[in-house]
Amino acid sequence: MNIDYVNLRQLDLNLLVALDALITEASVTRAAEKLDMSQSAMSYSLKRLRVILNDEILVRTSRKMEVTTYARQIGDRVRQILTEIQSTLLENEVFNPAMAKKIFKIAASDYVEATIGTRLIGQLTNKAPGIRIRISNLAKETVMNVLDNNQLDIVINPQLSLKSWHVKEDLYREEFVCVVRGDDSLTELPITDYLDQNHILVSMRDDFQGAGDKILERQQQSRQVIWSTSHFMTVPFLLANSDCAALLPKRMAQQCAKAMNLRLFAPPIEIDGFTVSMVWHQRNNNNPQHQWLRQQIIDAAQNIS
Repeated sequence: MNIDYVNLRQLDLNLLVALDALITEASVTRAAEKLDMSQSAMSYSLKRLRVILNDEILVRTSRKMEVTTYARQIGDRVRQILTEIQSTLLENEVFNPAMAKKIFKIAASDYVEATIGTRLIGQLTNKAPGIRIRISNLAKETVMNVLDNNQLDIVINPQLSLKSWHVKEDLYREEFVCVVRGDDSLTELPITDYLDQNHILVSMRDDFQGAGDKILERQQQSRQVIWSTSHFMTVPFLLANSDCAALLPKRMAQQCAKAMNLRLFAPPIEIDGFTVSMVWHQRNNNNPQHQWLRQQIIDAAQNIS
């Protein structure tokens, strides 16, 4: 059904409220008292309603005012419309995670998924058994468009290109460590030994040059990157079975070190860490379901070691 905006503009919400009170009370005086307004103001509302609806709404009989047949016919529908407006615009939606059935879609790297996923999945299974999470690892070049098209709920990543309609909240700060296969004879990894190693690089681009290579280039040095991958979580397995080195996020490396006999060292080059942030579209700012999910992610990030 199409909306007739021109005619609808004649009828504001206050007139609908007045109409409901007039039909319910069958009295201008009582309707005015009910809405805490003057009798003259209610009389003016009744006058406007009579013109718009082409009906008297209230008519005087020998004993009292009576509601017209037409007004009685539309009374229940007017009350229903006002109830729907109230519930839609004025009453906050209540989200009950324990009873909810919902799929949330999040874009995040396998590193982020491994870092906060364990705690997040524990929170969900305890608090919201009907909630399911789909994780996608999308390219930075396209992920924000997917978010804008409402095909994603949240993106968790560092250094995203944001627009004015994107909302960001920082989750935690991360540092890099240099990771090699376990060797008890190693107590440190000087720059000369570091450069002698073959290196594994995590890169989301189709290349063999990361931030570490750019730093070395400015120092007129270089390293030999023999393996480039877009997957963080494959690197510990590769390191455990080779003589290569890699720069990895510290939290992820610590989780893998004991189980996979890896050694962690401070990077022999000065390389900046990064901040992992959560980004969503402003359309979901006040969505109770979305607010709940964001808080779960914040709680999971705060509890990582």
